[in-house]
Amino acid sequence: MRGFLNWDQCPSTRESVCDKFARLLSYRDDVTRRLKHPSSKECAKSVSDWRRKLRGSDFHSGIVAVTSLAMIIVALCTLVPVAVDVARASAGSTASGLTSGSGLDLHSISGDRYGVRTSIHVLTFSGPQYSLEVGLANHGVDGGLETPSTMCRSTPGCVAAVNGDFFDVTRQGRFDPGDEVGGVIQNCVLLHTPEIAHQQANLEGQSVNEGLNWSSSIDVNGVNVPITAVNQELPMRYLNVNLPLAGTLLFTSPFALRTPTAAGRLTYEFIEVNGTASPTTINTTAELELVATTTTPVRVTSGHVDVSAPAGSTLATLQVGDTVTLTTTSTAGCNNIGGHPILLNDGVVVPIDPSDTYMAKRYARTVIGWTGSGTTVIIMVAGRDAQSGATGYQLVRLLRSLKVVTALNLDGGNSTALYAAGRIYFHAGRVERPVSTGLLVVRNP
Repeated sequence: MRGFLNWDQCPSTRESVCDKFARLLSYRDDVTRRLKHPSSKECAKSVSDWRRKLRGSDFHSGIVAVTSLAMIIVALCTLVPVAVDVARASAGSTASGLTSGSGLDLHSISGDRYGVRTSIHVLTFSGPQYSLEVGLANHGVDGGLETPSTMCRSTPGCVAAVNGDFFDVTRQGRFDPGDEVGGVIQNCVLLHTPEIAHQQANLEGQSVNEGLNWSSSIDVNGVNVPITAVNQELPMRYLNVNLPLAGTLLFTSPFALRTPTAAGRLTYEFIEVNGTASPTTINTTAELELVATTTTPVRVTSGHVDVSAPAGSTLATLQVGDTVTLTTTSTAGCNNIGGHPILLNDGVVVPIDPSDTYMAKRYARTVIGWTGSGTTVIIMVAGRDAQSGATGYQLVRLLRSLKVVTALNLDGGNSTALYAAGRIYFHAGRVERPVSTGLLVVRNP
């Protein structure tokens, strides 16, 4: 509706037209609030109501308004979860009331003063009642693609979700199985190491870093063998990146694909000995026993660790039944997710590279940040690729107006989606886009 009649620019000479349009917007918002789980009778009554309210309308965009409102009501009556674009507040912020009293607040704000003409949604919480977790598509690394709302509904205690990190595109017009670009630490387990230089957010430490701090190595009879990557789909070819199958690569059971193979390489299959924690739990050591070697791709089964290495590596000295130790360390916290770029770091604005066209143009955006007092802030900006939404510079101004001091930009564009209280409040595309990772708000026990 905004594309046909811009309420912010209503001229005084057409005050009656603008008044009617404002009342229509108000009634639309009332409809979206009342029809959370509508019955067929409620749907029919809503259709009858908007016909009566618009009867006699004399402004030229009435047809557009009728059509738009009808589409909203039809969506409310047919979609599960319900898709709603929360109305943009005329000034300041207005609480949606959907999470009133729960400690989780969802509201919309106006970005007019910053040149942002699309809706902006802000989800906040503070205190111990809620925490942030990383969601994985189908609960696996490279486990395919899944919508944030589905990730949330399959995660115990999850009350809200947004899209997470960027993921690979390996072929023209086709997504790969969901290979994350950045690192992933979930519940203190290192699940994925960054593919390329990539910024990260420590969700518990409320901090951001230029990369993921991690180290993993295998002790083979006193010889230390460093791990090059954990649960990365290699070789990878995307966006002018071509990384060959090289180094010592480690795979654990959350890796949903088969282990990669190449000429001159072996895959060493280990089983964890008397292990109670995941073998790549950070700041721990796991004992592993070699059970087999293979040159064919295999799936990593539960309790196993598979290592792909050159045939002449130190691992080649092992015999079936020999044991090694795997040590994984990190100071990145127990839940860590990637993004790009860092916008604010402890109150300091991080300069945006002028050549970064993705940040220079307007896009739908998802941002995770924190205020100086420790409040978690998730911002969603509506938009269309390279046409509407917010630039990186506008994002920084919005964040500072909300007292955010540390923030990381997550994946955006058509991946942008917000799910809360059992409803979808915004998605950038015509439907909620499946992604590889999500950022989940979970109620603590």
